[in-house]
Amino acid sequence: MPTPTDTGQAADTSAAPVDHRARLLAGMAVSVRAKGFRQTTLADVVREAKVSRRTFYEHFADLADCFVALLESHAARNIAQIATSVAAGGTADERLDRAVGAYLDTLESDPLLMRAFLRELHLAGDRGRRLVSTLNARAGEMIHQQVEELRTHEPEFGLTSIPVPMARMIAAGIVQMALLAQDEGRPLDEVRGTAIGLLRRAAQAPDG
Repeated sequence: MPTPTDTGQAADTSAAPVDHRARLLAGMAVSVRAKGFRQTTLADVVREAKVSRRTFYEHFADLADCFVALLESHAARNIAQIATSVAAGGTADERLDRAVGAYLDTLESDPLLMRAFLRELHLAGDRGRRLVSTLNARAGEMIHQQVEELRTHEPEFGLTSIPVPMARMIAAGIVQMALLAQDEGRPLDEVRGTAIGLLRRAAQAPDG
C-alpha cells in the first residue's frame, strides 16, 4: 500500500508549535480576573498556562514582567481599534463619538482585567509606572493627531488644535471617569457624553 511519502506527499506528523508566551499571558489574565494581580502567584500562572516554571522564566523575568506584557498586548490592540473607528470617516462629532465609544468598549469588554490594569499596575514598580506614562502619551498623541488630520483635510469643521499636554490630560481624565463609573456601578455610557463634550470643547475653543 502506498504511503504519503511514496506518492510524493510528505506526512505532516508534527503538531503546530506551541506559543508558550501567549499561553502564559492568557494564564496571567485568567488569574488576574479571578483574584487580582496582588494575589496572583507564579503557581497560578503556570497552572493555567499548563507549562513549567522553567518555561515561564524563559519568557519573563518575573510576575510583574508578565503582567506588564499582558497590558502592552491589550493596549496595542485597543489603540488599533480606536484608530480604525476614527478612520471610518464622518463628521468631527461622529469620529469623536466613535473614538470614545471604542475606548469605553474595550473597558466594558473585559472589566475585571481592565480594572486590575488601572488599579494595580503600580505594583509592577518602575516598569508599571513607565508603561502608564507611555500609554498616556500614546493616547494624547492620538487625540492630537486625529484633531490635526481633521483640521488639515476638513477645515470646514472649524476645529482648533489640541496641544499634546492638554490631550494627555484629557485622556487621563477619561480613564478616571471610567474608573469612577465602574466603582459606582454606573454604565460607561454615562461617561461617553461627558468625554465627548470635553473633547469637543477642547477642539472648538477659540484661538487666543
